[in-house]
Amino acid sequence: MTTEVNHHIGLEGIFNFKLTNSKTGETRQFEFKNLILNSGLERFAVDSDLLVGCILGSSGSTPVESNTAISNILGSSTTLQSFGAGSSNTTVLPYYTSRYWTYRFIEGVATGNISQVAMAYGTVNTTTNAYSGLFSLALVKDSNGTPITITKLADEVLDVTYTLRIYVPELDVTGVMYISGVAYNYTVRAAQAAAWNAGYPFNNVYYASAYTGAIGSLTSSPSGSSSGNSSSTMSSYVAGSFTRDITLFWDLNAGNIGGIRSVYLSLAMGGTNAVLFQVGYSNAIDGTAIPKDATKRLTLKYRFTWGRV
Repeated sequence: MTTEVNHHIGLEGIFNFKLTNSKTGETRQFEFKNLILNSGLERFAVDSDLLVGCILGSSGSTPVESNTAISNILGSSTTLQSFGAGSSNTTVLPYYTSRYWTYRFIEGVATGNISQVAMAYGTVNTTTNAYSGLFSLALVKDSNGTPITITKLADEVLDVTYTLRIYVPELDVTGVMYISGVAYNYTVRAAQAAAWNAGYPFNNVYYASAYTGAIGSLTSSPSGSSSGNSSSTMSSYVAGSFTRDITLFWDLNAGNIGGIRSVYLSLAMGGTNAVLFQVGYSNAIDGTAIPKDATKRLTLKYRFTWGRV
C-alpha cells in the first residue's frame, strides 16, 4: 500500500539585477519573479547540480512553461560570484528556505537592450552561448511586475542573482492503509522545516528511520527510540510527472523497537538534505502501533510530488 506524501512541494524563483557603472560607481537594481520551466522542474529528479550559468536575451516574448530556449541572446556568464543559503522563514507560515546564485557579466559582455533572462543547467559555452538546457526563463520587469527593457552600457558590470525558494507544505495529509489486512490511519507531515534545502535535487533517499513515538511539529521530528531501515528504493523517474515513488524495507533484524508509530524520511542529492517528511501510524481500531518484531518484515511505500507555488 502506498502512503502518498502528496503535499505540493512548492518552488519559486526570484531574479535580482544590479548594474554598476565601473567608472562612477552608480548602481541600478531590479527585482522580479520568474517562471520555472517544466525542464527546470525535471532537474529535481536528476543527480546533478541545478544551475551552472545565466543567459541574457533581447526577446520580448512572454515565457511559457514548455519553453526550452531563449532567443536573441546577448551574452552568457558562468562566472559565479557567490552561492549559498539565502533568506529563510520558519517562524511564521508559510515556511520556506532558499538558495542563491550570483553570476557576473563584466564590462563589454551582453551590452545592449536586455528584455529576457534565463538560468541554465548542464553546461554553458560563453563563447558560443550554447547551453544544455534551461531551468528558468523570465521577462525583465519593474517593481510593479510590468515587462521592461533595460540597457546594459559598455562600462557597466551586471550581477544577476537568482534566488530559489522551496516552500514547506503547511497541511497534513491523512488516510488509511493496510498492513497484513489490518487498517492503519496515517498522517503525513513535513518535518524539520529549517533543514529543508532549496539548492539540491531530491533524487534519492538520504535516510529513513522508524520511531516508537508520535510525529512532531513542522519544525521538529518524531520522538522516541528509532531504528534505520534495511534498504530504500526510489522508482525510475517518468518524464513530466514530477512524481517519485519510494519503497522502504525493514528486514527481520531491523525496526524491532517495540512497535512502529512513525517514520522519518529525508530525500536528498548525495549527502545533503533537500526535503524531510514524517508519517505517523495508528491502528484504526485500537490506536496501537505497527507490531514489527524479529519474525516480521515490513515494507512501506510513499509517493511525493513537486511543482511551482
